[in-house]
Amino acid sequence: MTTEADREPALPRVVDLHHRIGVVAAAVAVVSRLATSAMVVLSVVALAHSHGYTNVALATAVYAVVAGWTAVFLVVVLRRDPVPGWVLSGDVLVTAAGLVALPMSARTAAFEDQVANAGLEPITVAVAAAVSLISGSGRRTAVCCAVLAVSYVAAYAPTAHSAADVLSDVSVVGWQVGTAACCYVLISRLRSLADVVDSATREVVSARERVAARRAQGELRLRHFHEQVRRYRALHDGPLRILTAIAGPGPAGHPDPAIRRQCSVSANILRGAAPDGTGGTLTDLSLALIEAGNASAALGLRVTYHFANLPEDLPGDVVAALQAAGAEALTNAAVHAGTGRAHLTATGSGDTGQPAVAVAVVDQGKGFDPDGAVDGYGIPHSIVTRMHEVGGAATVDSHPGQGTRVDLRWPA
Repeated sequence: MTTEADREPALPRVVDLHHRIGVVAAAVAVVSRLATSAMVVLSVVALAHSHGYTNVALATAVYAVVAGWTAVFLVVVLRRDPVPGWVLSGDVLVTAAGLVALPMSARTAAFEDQVANAGLEPITVAVAAAVSLISGSGRRTAVCCAVLAVSYVAAYAPTAHSAADVLSDVSVVGWQVGTAACCYVLISRLRSLADVVDSATREVVSARERVAARRAQGELRLRHFHEQVRRYRALHDGPLRILTAIAGPGPAGHPDPAIRRQCSVSANILRGAAPDGTGGTLTDLSLALIEAGNASAALGLRVTYHFANLPEDLPGDVVAALQAAGAEALTNAAVHAGTGRAHLTATGSGDTGQPAVAVAVVDQGKGFDPDGAVDGYGIPHSIVTRMHEVGGAATVDSHPGQGTRVDLRWPA
């Protein structure tokens, strides 16, 4: 049979957002490195065409080392997750060394006037961005920018002869630092957002598990209740019906009054122990209240019981007081109400953190005037005073011709 839980859509599998963000960051680092490397290749072609190199062997060595390391870097970034820290450090050191060495292989004017981005400036920006995106560390990003800036200034500051040259160098460093800062802000915000989403997802999954657990527990209780009902029907159609007939005054009634009384008590116990709700599990209090109805059952009163959510840990004196007060109320109904039926309801509540119970005994008998009642009813002492002694309370509501209701509460 398909249950409501089976029809509900399952939660999607939890996505590792940090992993996804890391993949995106690595992809951006790879694309930026390829793009800036292409820019460097174009500058190499332009410088070679204009004969700007004074030491071709040194320039070739610098470009070869940078190109070889770039290949290693791209392979590691694409295959390793997470990217090892030594790869990022090596990327910064190789690029910084190339920045210092490359100006020694070409005429200064070639770098300054003839070719835009003639050195490794584009790659320095890609390196700083990669460190920021992949590491997500503000300290590592700051160290990277500092090393690259110092290397660039060491390489080009000696050739700065005017304010324009200085501003140009500052612009290059600012471009690198600004790009790294933007990447760091972006990746840090994305990771913070991923933390929030992960936390919210865990809370949703946890809540769903709690709901599923409660539902499973409820279904288990419901199956248990249905099983109890099935057994009660078997009892009702068999022993309970026979006991009730033997205890009655009809033709099936036993001629011995003692046996009739015992059958009435036995029928009362079976009737009270039978479930009438999913919260009707037997407890010390419910058993005590069933026992409280035995005396009235022997007097011919048929009691219908209803128990729900009764706490398991009531103090013994409270259980005893509720039992005695309930027995007095049922005996009064059997002796004075002029009816053969009464209802006893006991419910519990632990919402305030402390167990609490309420017991009601109701009959539809002839009723009475509580203000004019005599002590023979036992209400002031056997019911009200007994409940007050254990910190509870009792009230009696009755009117002539309209039955009687006795309410017992603990705590008051």
